[in-house]
Amino acid sequence: MIPSIPRDPSRLGQWALMLAGGLLLGLGLERLHVPAALMLGPILMGATLALRGVAIRVGRIPHQFGQAIAGTLIALNLDPSVLGQTLQLWPVVIFFVVVTLALACVTGLVAARLTRLDQEVAVWGFMPGMAGTMIAMAHDRGIDSRMVAFIQILRLLMVIGTMIAVGAALVGAAQPHGAGAPAADAASTALVLGLGLLGIAAARYLPMLPAGATLVPLVLACLLWVNGVNIAIPHWLVALGYLFIGAQAGLRFTPDLLRTGARALPMLVVSVLLLLGLCALSGVLLSLVAGVDLMSAMLATVPGSIDSIALIAISTGSDISFIMALQTVRLFAVVLLGPPLARAVLHLCDRSVAAARRG
Repeated sequence: MIPSIPRDPSRLGQWALMLAGGLLLGLGLERLHVPAALMLGPILMGATLALRGVAIRVGRIPHQFGQAIAGTLIALNLDPSVLGQTLQLWPVVIFFVVVTLALACVTGLVAARLTRLDQEVAVWGFMPGMAGTMIAMAHDRGIDSRMVAFIQILRLLMVIGTMIAVGAALVGAAQPHGAGAPAADAASTALVLGLGLLGIAAARYLPMLPAGATLVPLVLACLLWVNGVNIAIPHWLVALGYLFIGAQAGLRFTPDLLRTGARALPMLVVSVLLLLGLCALSGVLLSLVAGVDLMSAMLATVPGSIDSIALIAISTGSDISFIMALQTVRLFAVVLLGPPLARAVLHLCDRSVAAARRG
């Protein structure tokens, strides 16, 4: 249960409510076997506080630390043999990555038509990838980054909520974190904390690497794990990492941001549902082509952030090696191909409109 919020709590009180409420809600949902509970609880708590006007925001370093913990967690659940088999299917991987990008662009155009938003804003809002990266890239291009942020955050929250519900329906009760994993000792905990610091450093000093805070610890943890180094993450550290990730998403859903997109909100919700439906059909096709289970295929194609999809995959017992292969390739594809793809789609759309007017 979300605690009652004082009318005008201090900044320290706001943080106490966020941390305590987010952790308690996440742990409570976990006891109910809700998928990705450790992230969902902080999202709900953060959104509740944000809509009530609190001023706190998760800083860059705590969020990057959470991403690094997520990357380490992903590494410990990868199966090298499955990952190798997936990479052998590289034409399939590339095809479905391109399909997801194309569906996002088309949905953006549909959303622009339904909401009367600028087409470029809508396309960038629906572009999959790390929401923060997409917002920053839109800002650099001189696009209305506040509206892009609204669409990106709305899409992310809806994707997380939908996939948690789908996971509960298809798979049933979520697997407890760390089931069957070795116990974490002081040495492995210190190693994970070190990987967290390296993730923060990667985000700062390797800005050209998308999601460096996640990918660098992921790769290093894989190398250590394969070479026999014991890495185990204590439950409290996973909860803390996903507290920062969930709170960062929830706290951004402020009344000011909601007012920015209030008029377009109903049709944007419809557009996100359209995108999810199209990606679900893509997931069904991928399941048939690649021979993976339906939940894994849907998580591989759905346009969510890599860290949030990872926790849902782990808690639903999905094939995270397969999922992360497609999600990681798509992450790089969005950064490298996103701008030219968005420009090409908008150019084709403008040419078709011009041709229709001439006709």
